[in-house]
Amino acid sequence: MHGRLKVRTSEEQKALKQKEQQKKLAAYHMGMHKILSTRKSDSYDPESLQISCQILIANPDVYTLWNYRKEIILMEIEASKKDENEGEDKLIKFLENEIKFTEQCLPANPKSYGIWHHRYWIMLNHPRPNWENEFSLCTKYLSIDDRNFHVWDYRRLLVNKIGITLDHELKFSTDRLNINFSNYSSWHYRSTLRNLDEKCVETELDLVKNAVFTDPADSSAWFYLRWILSNPSITKEAREELLNAFEQLEELEPNCKWVILAKCWLTGSLVLSDPQYLDKRITFYKKLATLDPLRRGQYESYLKVAEEKLKGSLDKTQ
Repeated sequence: MHGRLKVRTSEEQKALKQKEQQKKLAAYHMGMHKILSTRKSDSYDPESLQISCQILIANPDVYTLWNYRKEIILMEIEASKKDENEGEDKLIKFLENEIKFTEQCLPANPKSYGIWHHRYWIMLNHPRPNWENEFSLCTKYLSIDDRNFHVWDYRRLLVNKIGITLDHELKFSTDRLNINFSNYSSWHYRSTLRNLDEKCVETELDLVKNAVFTDPADSSAWFYLRWILSNPSITKEAREELLNAFEQLEELEPNCKWVILAKCWLTGSLVLSDPQYLDKRITFYKKLATLDPLRRGQYESYLKVAEEKLKGSLDKTQ
């Protein structure tokens, strides 16, 4: 009828989409052919460089093109050495444009390995790198997505470059975790900042206890706890205190496997000084086999070891 918009069928939509994809693919092949055909070791074609920009903005994961651009930058570096008057200024201008270009690529895929690797490589070859600007960029992108581990890795590379203090980064990590405890990247970043000792262990345990009591079903803080427990500075008293705390948490969350699993981690070391914890471990593994049937075989294997140790311990006392 007149005045009504025609609604395309799913088949028409599919055909149009395929046609559009074919056009993009043809343009990509033409662009790559042009770039590779003009690729030389001593000079470069400005038109090919511009084509590489268009492709990378649409798809920043074409590693060949990032390497192609690195080759061009190396040419510019060599050219700058021959120009004693304006060589460095021209190189800086070229590299600054390249840095701006990587920012144009980030919206397409903020988790692209190629973009972040290329950006850092540029900074390492920059005569006067602005590391503070890079740090601000990390903060910006972590505020957009605090699980972007590429940005966390990049931030870690920058810390030593600009002399950021440990306290500053610990506070930043704590602030991000307070916003969202379910953040593996932030927990991992925190684990790379310093070696645990008796002075800081208590602080870390308080933070992780706060997280697991807030959301016992989230696994990220539990993995961080396991990393803390691997440190020899954790005392027997601290482990027993944690065990008591998780006994209380189990009463609130009786079907949370992470609570029971953490109790297994704790009793694993406590049993070395007190065999009575073997009975507890056996009980824990039996419950885990029920709560987490996909890993029943693993728990039954641990259970067998615990029962054999218990039997051996009883034989010695008889």
